[in-house]
Amino acid sequence: MKIKVELDKFHCKGCGACAEVAPDVFEMDETGDKANLLKDETTEQETVELSAAMCPTKCIEVTTEEEEK
Repeated sequence: MKIKVELDKFHCKGCGACAEVAPDVFEMDETGDKANLLKDETTEQETVELSAAMCPTKCIEVTTEEEEK
């Protein structure tokens, strides 16, 4: 199942947890201050949800297809 991922870069504190847990979806920018979203849709639900749960500022939002309906 595909999920949608949103990243609120304004509130990102650059902890790097998301990029460590889901490197195919997130990466740190060239300065290491903010995360970048590599994919806004993915099938890596478990790792992306873990990244969102670990985020200290809760700036990652995950939406499943079921929630969109």
